[in-house]
Amino acid sequence: MCNCVEGFELAADGTTCMDVDECGYTEFLCQHRCVNTPGSFSCVCPPGYYVFEDERSCEANPVGLFSFGSQCMCSADNHECRDKPFTILYRHMDLSSGRTVPASIFQMQATTRYPGAFYIFKVKSGDGDRVFYMRQTSNVSATLVLSRPVTGPQTLVLDLEMTTVNNVINFRGSSIIRLTIFVSEHPF
Repeated sequence: MCNCVEGFELAADGTTCMDVDECGYTEFLCQHRCVNTPGSFSCVCPPGYYVFEDERSCEANPVGLFSFGSQCMCSADNHECRDKPFTILYRHMDLSSGRTVPASIFQMQATTRYPGAFYIFKVKSGDGDRVFYMRQTSNVSATLVLSRPVTGPQTLVLDLEMTTVNNVINFRGSSIIRLTIFVSEHPF
């Protein structure tokens, strides 16, 4: 009996090893884009970002950053890097057409907390019809609220921004969740 090394699978002929396309199994392997390689895969980030040490997430290139502990920070007065998010996370969700409102549909929360920092949450883009808003639920979290019914089928893409501000160390930076919402054609 033949065996294949990790990242390959035995073909129907029982003797040939074929590459497994890991990227084809799920869209959630990489934060931005997955590229199949022989026996494995790699993640690629958009321009201005690099693949983080987990080899799946994207982080902003460290332009104009300074070190605070083990974290790289952007000085609040450096507009070149301050206006770029440190991270962009990609998330997807389904939403029933005509859902009753108001409805809390998505939660966003700071995972790293800095002494003296406060957090600002907002819908940065994708909500031209003003159907959504962010409601801050604690000093480190907010909920995306659907304020008016939406009908489908349609796909909405929102950029939800969490801005971290720390006046003690003159720091301001943001993270984005790019939320793709698939609105169904029917109310079920």
